[in-house]
Amino acid sequence: MPLPDSDIVKDRMGATALRDTLERDLLADRWGIGEKLPTERELGAHYGVARNTVRRALDALEQQGLIHRHVGRGTFRSMPAGSAPANDESLSPSDVVECRLILEPEMISLAVARATQADIARMAECLRGTDEAPDLARFEHWDAELHDAFALGTHNAAVIAMSRSLARVRERTDWGQLKARGNTVERRAILQEQHHAMVNAVRQRDRSSARQVMRDHILFVQGYMFSD
Repeated sequence: MPLPDSDIVKDRMGATALRDTLERDLLADRWGIGEKLPTERELGAHYGVARNTVRRALDALEQQGLIHRHVGRGTFRSMPAGSAPANDESLSPSDVVECRLILEPEMISLAVARATQADIARMAECLRGTDEAPDLARFEHWDAELHDAFALGTHNAAVIAMSRSLARVRERTDWGQLKARGNTVERRAILQEQHHAMVNAVRQRDRSSARQVMRDHILFVQGYMFSD
């Protein structure tokens, strides 16, 4: 689709202003889900900015989950977080954990191959959040954000949508009760050790280790959430 007319075309702007402009256009459905955006060169020429400014703006939009990029293919509009089927109430926590066991080891393996430095920085930020969480609620928040960062690191709109659909079950009361039942200092320490190992595997581009640690992590959660 052609670029939109804009009063700021050919005016100099910073990455933040460009991000805000592109975010507004994306949320207004200027580009459809899965549609390819103009190239960095085309965006820079249209808005009168350098390519590194365009790149910083796109990095920010990618962290927000509004776009995803493929090396050699281009930049694409991502599926919004709330666009997956909204029948989450029918999904039991045990079914969701089993599905995560199928999805997430391969998801993080793909993230190892595709994650940008901005993606890895977001993972590190979430990791600090879990390290510093003062209570279970904040720990669960940053835990969910970390797994979402792994999904975003795949740059695959379908994977992101599926991951977020499963993640919404974490917001339900029954999930919270199961997690609270197993919340101990010792278990949280193990979870954090696994979180650090996963982020380190992404940094090291070690797909085998990332896959294995994620599998061990979900099996550990499954064990303490649903044990008698």
